[in-house]
Amino acid sequence: MKKCFSRGLKLSLAATLLFWAGGSPGQTSGSLDHPRLYFTRSQLPQLRKMRERGLHRRIWLNLRDSAEECLTLSPRKAWIAPRSPDPNYENLYDRFYAIMRDLAVTEHLAFAYAFSGEARYGEATREWTLASCRAWKPELEGQPDGSKAYAVTRLLKGVAVGYDAAYDRFTPSEREEVRDLLSAIAKKYYDGYFTTPAIAGPGFHTHHATVEWSSFGITALALLNEVPDAKGWLEATVKEFEEHLLPSGLAADGAQVEGATFWASTMQYRIFFMDALRRVTGQDLFLRFQSSMNADLALASIASRGRGGYSQSHQNIILSPPYGQIDYYAPVLLFLAREYRRPICQYLGLWDESLGAIAPSRYVTPHGEKCLFELGGYAFVWADSTVPAKTESEKLSYYFPSVDEAYLRASWKANDLLLGVRKGELVIHSGGQPVLIDPVDWREPLGGVHIQRVEDNGSLASIHCTNASGQTLTIELNRPGRAVVRRRGKADWQWWCQGTPVRNGQEVRWKDKIRLRVVSGMIASWDPTGYTPKLSVGFGKLELADPAPMTFPCCTVHPSQSDEIVIEVKQNLR
Repeated sequence: MKKCFSRGLKLSLAATLLFWAGGSPGQTSGSLDHPRLYFTRSQLPQLRKMRERGLHRRIWLNLRDSAEECLTLSPRKAWIAPRSPDPNYENLYDRFYAIMRDLAVTEHLAFAYAFSGEARYGEATREWTLASCRAWKPELEGQPDGSKAYAVTRLLKGVAVGYDAAYDRFTPSEREEVRDLLSAIAKKYYDGYFTTPAIAGPGFHTHHATVEWSSFGITALALLNEVPDAKGWLEATVKEFEEHLLPSGLAADGAQVEGATFWASTMQYRIFFMDALRRVTGQDLFLRFQSSMNADLALASIASRGRGGYSQSHQNIILSPPYGQIDYYAPVLLFLAREYRRPICQYLGLWDESLGAIAPSRYVTPHGEKCLFELGGYAFVWADSTVPAKTESEKLSYYFPSVDEAYLRASWKANDLLLGVRKGELVIHSGGQPVLIDPVDWREPLGGVHIQRVEDNGSLASIHCTNASGQTLTIELNRPGRAVVRRRGKADWQWWCQGTPVRNGQEVRWKDKIRLRVVSGMIASWDPTGYTPKLSVGFGKLELADPAPMTFPCCTVHPSQSDEIVIEVKQNLR
């Protein structure tokens, strides 16, 4: 990762962090009052004043709109008990999404209250926090295990944030109720889960580990000096971060070995804990582990601006599912921009026009449990308008050998050509939409494709792939505005795209000056509504109830007599 600190920048960064750390950099804030996790009581007047102007006003307006929607929802009353057997993972996802939704609403209302001081948001935070404690209290009855921990630890985190941010809204007996629930579940999971060799050892270090340990650590920070065991829980979490989660949570090249979207959630939960840790205790892991906070995967894959709302796969971040689009990445980029003074992170993070809003998703179980993500309040506290939003000398091609993944950018302009390949899965994004998507479920004719090399001389960049049968896939980017895909093999090639293109013979055109042309081979079929994405989880066993299903054009191309398909994409955005 690019070195971000110079001697001059250290002083600038220290000044920037002074407000957010709640004291002098490197020293504890000295306050264990509430709120303490993401801001202190003394910072609230300044936070509320920041709503009036610039970037924070933009974020606040989105945050407020989502908070108003949250006020129309009702807190949960009934527990969803674990069920076994659960062959299609329906019960697992009902519980997981239910907790995600409950605590996303709780946290969002908590931030709305903190940033505004409005009693109605504070009262709603109190109600949702207590409702979660009461509805999910039966979690104390069962034994901890990995199938529960991913959801239960998020419950701990969300309740802790609600308790901390709206502390003054609870009565003394209600505070005791929340503390008792948090400490009892935390103790149960510490004794029966986090101290087991598999979870405390080096092998547990990727996405799930980060989410669970981070959430546990945030709970400890919220209870520090109030629950005796919290100090030991916090020490164990810091040790895990230092020894396993930060050194090994991402691959050496910056990729996430479980999939690109898990880069974003891994970074979210790292920052959730590390930001609160520094504010509460003064212990700073960001500088020491700067090289582990690599943003290259995000820089490589962001294609266009986003307005929030329901998203499709690859809509503005290629090779990522519907929930993992720019609203999922942008708050992380804003934090990295602030922390390491990285203008490129600020530049791309601001492409999210929904900053501050609660992030909806199309992931809904058959029983109606909907997954939600709360990042809006964090975007507000992590944003720093003093970081310039610009590109500098960043590279335009990226290769991640650890996950067999590569990207080629035409430029750093929004909507410009961007090509990505992961294990043979190909996406070309142009003019604001994916214009060619070769999905994994249709890839069997060229199965086992692997990247052999990535080349870039500035004007011409290419990704060369082969499979065990000797078939080849080559993607070329001729800057500034031409991409060529060469695919050798006897089988037809079926792909889909987004937008509203029109086919004319061997060409497909979009209104915004984008043209796709089959140069070698021929279009055998074109169906404007031929592909309907299906959302499923649990290794494909559980099909979800998509609230916004859509159909897209589907194209089948037959190879030439020489067993070759060549497709050219041209755009004129300049």
